[in-house]
Amino acid sequence: AVLQLEFGWHASNDSQASMRASSYEPVVEATAEQPGWYEWRVELSEIEPRNLVRGTAKMGETPSPSELLRIINGSLDNVPVQIDYVEVTSAAWPVWPPESHRRLLEVPENLDEAAAATVVLERFMKLAWRGRVQQADVQARVALFHAVRPECADFQEAILEVLASILASPRFLYLVETGGERGMRLDGHGQASRLSTFMWCSIHDEALLQSADSGALLQPAELRQQVQRMLADPRSERMSQQFVRQWLGLQLLDYLRVDNERYPRFDPALKQSMQQEPGHYFREVLVSNSSVLDFVHSDYAVVDPRLARHYGLPQQSGTGFRRVSLPLELGRGGLLTQAGLLAMNSDGRDSHPLKRGIWLLERILNDPPPPPPPAVPVIDLADPEILKLTLKQRLENHRSQPACYSCHARIDPWGIAFEEFDAVGAKRSQVQGQPVDAVAELYNRRVLAGAEGLKRYLLEERQDQFVTAIVSKVSAFALGRPLTFADRGQVDAISRQLRRQGDGLGDLIQLLC
Repeated sequence: AVLQLEFGWHASNDSQASMRASSYEPVVEATAEQPGWYEWRVELSEIEPRNLVRGTAKMGETPSPSELLRIINGSLDNVPVQIDYVEVTSAAWPVWPPESHRRLLEVPENLDEAAAATVVLERFMKLAWRGRVQQADVQARVALFHAVRPECADFQEAILEVLASILASPRFLYLVETGGERGMRLDGHGQASRLSTFMWCSIHDEALLQSADSGALLQPAELRQQVQRMLADPRSERMSQQFVRQWLGLQLLDYLRVDNERYPRFDPALKQSMQQEPGHYFREVLVSNSSVLDFVHSDYAVVDPRLARHYGLPQQSGTGFRRVSLPLELGRGGLLTQAGLLAMNSDGRDSHPLKRGIWLLERILNDPPPPPPPAVPVIDLADPEILKLTLKQRLENHRSQPACYSCHARIDPWGIAFEEFDAVGAKRSQVQGQPVDAVAELYNRRVLAGAEGLKRYLLEERQDQFVTAIVSKVSAFALGRPLTFADRGQVDAISRQLRRQGDGLGDLIQLLC
């Protein structure tokens, strides 16, 4: 069996919410004769959603079950688990104040309050404002400390008020690049801010700040070394998760509602695995510096046991995501045939070629179709003859109308190629009792024979377009802004260099930095 921990709130019989409290999923190897301990260490302060109903119970009444810790048996084989007892321990600080508190407020001994405030504020401002702090800035915050000190009980209360004002400043809340206008080279602190927000989705650490202070970060050798160090840091996993979510539009999967009578295996646990798969796959490509063309097709996947079962792969032991080889006959590999991406571009009951085609053009090829013209005729689902048609046949009928042809001829074939996958991304051989027809013809007369034919076409005819598209997507994330016409020349130059170097994703990160 595999155990999972969830935390949530439960206001009534009809209102509840919960989320995974830890990614740790221990495999139960203990027995009734030889029981074992299984322990989660969880930062409860980081868990969302916040409890909306805390404190609703009155004294003397039955306590409100408003905070729940749920231990879930995640076994795919329904292996039973017997739990003897549960122990919850909190606020287990070995020393007080904790290390984080000490680092924040530590000052040399024998300093008066004004001098101590100066030391604390200067150190904190340099971190929060990414190194760009003048002495006048520090003195302005020291003056604020003196202004609030008479109203506070002690030094700590007063200094915390001033620290809060530093975090409320636009210089902390907004990313301001320094070193010249757009297109000009950044200075050291501007480069450090761009690197940390790009690869860690956070502020810099002390090593990066020191490199910026000394000016070494502007030297190519030092920059390469810092990028390699930051990619090896666990914090770089944030880039994999957040970039992939933005790039692929994974928020569509958050709101997907599936017909559970038609797809009984699509449960919250499988949906969560689908949400996590693209990020883990991106991380694997990044860490191994594999070709970005692996996003189109590869002979491996990065899956957990639930996805392995969903894809028809051999059952995995243990838990978590891992790289596995893919048999050719499964028709998987790359991003395009991942179940979550196919599911989020369905309607919850059946596939949706139009959604899938638009998504591929927008997200993968960076070539979005124009918006539909006004007064476009809709498919009349009240017509019994229309209801007899498959989705592909309905699209062909719709495309026969002159007002619809120009757009749909460009979109539909890309989505029809995925018709061998149903609303939850599972392989299928029939649609409405008829054999699956996933063959489509592009506007240039090239025939796409299913998802494999689509991938082959992209790899044979659209490699340069895809590489330029991924460079554009990662560049926009790195810069924190949409790209403009002025950026096109540099994107093209980086794309050409990446192709010469072998298309490695890690190489792309280096080129962008």
